[in-house]
Amino acid sequence: MAEPEHVISDPVVQNHNNEDENELQERSDDVEDDEDEDPESQKAKLRNRFQNFFRRIQHESVSIRVHDVLIKGNTKTKDTLIEAETASLKDASTIKELLAASGDVNFRLQALEIFDSVKITLDSGPPELPGTANVIVDVVETKSPLLGEIGVFNKGEFRFLVVGFALVIVSDFDRNVGKLASSSTLEGTLKYKNIFGYGDLWDGSLAYDCDHKAEASAGVFLPRFKGLGNPVTARLFLQS
Repeated sequence: MAEPEHVISDPVVQNHNNEDENELQERSDDVEDDEDEDPESQKAKLRNRFQNFFRRIQHESVSIRVHDVLIKGNTKTKDTLIEAETASLKDASTIKELLAASGDVNFRLQALEIFDSVKITLDSGPPELPGTANVIVDVVETKSPLLGEIGVFNKGEFRFLVVGFALVIVSDFDRNVGKLASSSTLEGTLKYKNIFGYGDLWDGSLAYDCDHKAEASAGVFLPRFKGLGNPVTARLFLQS
């Protein structure tokens, strides 16, 4: 008969069913010792336990199963969008894989550019389901969904930009000219993020030069659309 698998008790996974009597006695002795120690000694011992735990998961395969992914903080963004980006978390079968998947999910959610911050926390699963973990995804939606840019360009000699409604002047002005040439172009772009809560990005742009030629365009970008794995983008152009 195969011997039972031993799973350590740690901050993420708690499995009391696999502990034998000796381990329970040792832990009971540790608790009694901790009560007699001063706070600094208790902090040092706790720190060592965490270090040993993380050292173990880096070199050993500690099994785990994700019981649930909890999403918090989103008021406008649809749960379906975040759930699609975090689906890979449930494929993890070890703590090491779960930590790697959490980092990847954090990067993908930040890349949507609709959150000011993303925090992923690993917690123990229900007591009746040992060897499981819950993943808590806490997001803070951006407070500035509107972004505007406007600039005047003249063959790289002189330009001024308004980025995020803040004026930035970059000058490489031609002293022999002393003024904007007839080839100057006025360009402006306006972007609005997450209007409908699907991570959608809407933008419109307008370019006008001194030859009285204008070009306008409008577009939309959807990171996910009706379960499609690839992003969807559409754009409309108009010239006169």
